[in-house]
Amino acid sequence: MNTIIYIYFKNRNRLFRFFQYIYLIIICMFYILYFYILYLLLFIFIIIVALCAYIKIQFRFWSEQPVFHVYDFRYYLFPPGIINFELPEKNRWTNFKNIETIKYSDNVDLKLKQFTHFIRQNYLQNGENQFNPTKENIGAYFSGHNSSSFFSYYYDDEILIDSKTSEQILNKKMIGAMTSRPIRISINKTKDAFFSAYYVDYLCVDKSKRKQNIAPQLIQTHHYNQRLLNKNIVVSLFKREGEVTGIVPLCIYKTYCFDMTPWAKPPALLPYVALVEVGKTNIHHLLEFFKENNERKFDICIMTEIGNIMELIKTHNIFVYMITTGGEVLCAYFFRDSCVSLKKGTDCLCCFASINCCKNDGLFAHGYKVALWKIHERMTRFKYAVIENISDNDVIVNNLLKKSRPIIVNPAAYFFYNFAYHTFNPKKVLVIN
Repeated sequence: MNTIIYIYFKNRNRLFRFFQYIYLIIICMFYILYFYILYLLLFIFIIIVALCAYIKIQFRFWSEQPVFHVYDFRYYLFPPGIINFELPEKNRWTNFKNIETIKYSDNVDLKLKQFTHFIRQNYLQNGENQFNPTKENIGAYFSGHNSSSFFSYYYDDEILIDSKTSEQILNKKMIGAMTSRPIRISINKTKDAFFSAYYVDYLCVDKSKRKQNIAPQLIQTHHYNQRLLNKNIVVSLFKREGEVTGIVPLCIYKTYCFDMTPWAKPPALLPYVALVEVGKTNIHHLLEFFKENNERKFDICIMTEIGNIMELIKTHNIFVYMITTGGEVLCAYFFRDSCVSLKKGTDCLCCFASINCCKNDGLFAHGYKVALWKIHERMTRFKYAVIENISDNDVIVNNLLKKSRPIIVNPAAYFFYNFAYHTFNPKKVLVIN
């Protein structure tokens, strides 16, 4: 009996010690996991703080603006759309002494000529790689809208000496400028949003005056004046190449540039399809094509007014072609005279959008080549084909990359100002402006 009792208590003690060991192991694992999670959270917190500090120091101006910053985590879960409904307030970036904002319709011819000259002298001037728009190239983008477009000019006082009288003359010299023109935006078949915005363009500072906070002052003052002059539009859209300054983009994509010199004229399209250039007599077919397919194919559509599209077509700033069969539009291509030359006497023709409702991708890509060549034959100065890999242009880019190597590949992005929303796949983004 004593032996049985002894064995019982001995086994019970062993079992008790076993469970003690298990308990200690569990406690140790719990503390290890606890401290691991704690240190992981601390590490993530330090990374976030460092990222915020970097953005606020490196991009001080943009860190103070109503945009979707990469550290605004609540916007990832609950994007608010419009960030600030109230009119903007004056701050350290607003400069009403040097900057004036006027409607495009109030631009006198002399001022528009000065603006064009300023852009030609300071916007993308790098050896033979130059941006050389004419007054007509620029003016067409601000015509045919239902809302006002705006120009902002930054002036500095300079003293000129009259060569004959030696008298000092005070002159206002343009050292910065930016513009905005109205666009219409539809998100997710208008279910999430349908609103007007301003597209910002020609943001430029004199080459000798850069890194002096002139661009931030232009943006802030322009936005302030624009909101006061047109209270119905509160959102702006920027396009940027390269760095996106700590802002979550609307979409990000690549732009490809191909040298057309080695290319041969493509064979004609098959007889059952026709390539048609869009003009005032047939633009209604394009509009019907838009209505039937844009919101079905794309998650976000950004469009200028039809009157502006017609003005751009009429002035040969853009070229629009459709492939049709039996009276039905299958696809559309949108080309822009970029006014950019890589070498003297040679210009870049940019395909900035396309809509493909054709089941045959080979036909769609071939249609692009035929349309491109038609424009090239009419205007032989176009020696470089530029393609923005957005909307349905990925089909064209992939086709060209099979046999051609791009000479330039640049990243680009669109981003909202005073509006926060998720980033879109560039294949689901249509921008025509």
